[in-house]
Amino acid sequence: MVMERVEKALGLPRLSQIADSLEKFPDAKQLKLIKEVLVVAERVSQNAPELDQVVSLIREINSMPIEKLERLEKVLKRIEGIMKKAPEELRGFLTSLKE
Repeated sequence: MVMERVEKALGLPRLSQIADSLEKFPDAKQLKLIKEVLVVAERVSQNAPELDQVVSLIREINSMPIEKLERLEKVLKRIEGIMKKAPEELRGFLTSLKE
């Protein structure tokens, strides 16, 4: 009763509403996955020529099952490793093909 008066006087939400909100909050594993997706999206957005491509890529990733995402991550890591070791001439040539 006292809490209700304090909540009302201060314009605070009910304690039960706060508890419900906290139950819906993502757990540590979900937060970690969200962070990883955002980090990758940031990296992609820095290298992608158009924001539309980034958005469509994120939508596609969102619709994929976890197993496919894990396989895609392995492939992307391999590609990244190959690109790091590739000579500058080859990277320049590949970039010119895109244009």
